Amino acid sequence: MEKINRRRAVGLISSWSTGTLVLSEWLLQGCVETRNNTLFAPEFQSLLKLLVEYILPKTEESPGASEAGVHEFVAIIAEECYDTAERDNLFNGLNDLLKKRFFEYSPQGQWKWVLELNSLAEKDGNFYFNQLKSLTEWGYFSSKLGVTQGLRYNPIPGKYIGCVSYNGEIAWH
Repeated sequence: MEKINRRRAVGLISSWSTGTLVLSEWLLQGCVETRNNTLFAPEFQSLLKLLVEYILPKTEESPGASEAGVHEFVAIIAEECYDTAERDNLFNGLNDLLKKRFFEYSPQGQWKWVLELNSLAEKDGNFYFNQLKSLTEWGYFSSKLGVTQGLRYNPIPGKYIGCVSYNGEIAWH
């Protein structure tokens, strides 16, 4: 067995460390997000927050979609679960609204835009506003606020009858 002196040991350790760092850097480069256009960008989040609130607004009885964080849900589902065509359809439609300066309109003007988008969505099933409405409803009615306050969720439906006799039959199939 060859004897290793201190200088050789330090050299081996440093080469192994360098190799590990280079290899790990190379492997982790695959984890870097390369898309610049994202629905998590502040201008898209502001637009989504406004649009989901127009779709499911706050009422006296229940919170609105923006309060339930649906705008973030829309971005997550579109970015992580949609295929490229679906994501680009939604992204391009929202980008078009930004280019048309949707934020600069009064609330009444914005509401007219939303009504126009809704009428276009009824004519074209592949219109991005259909995606947005669907994601808004899904996100809202699966959120804690939407379920507990929007749907008036009753955790134990029906009345409780505690003294029902058991006859030995299986109660489920």
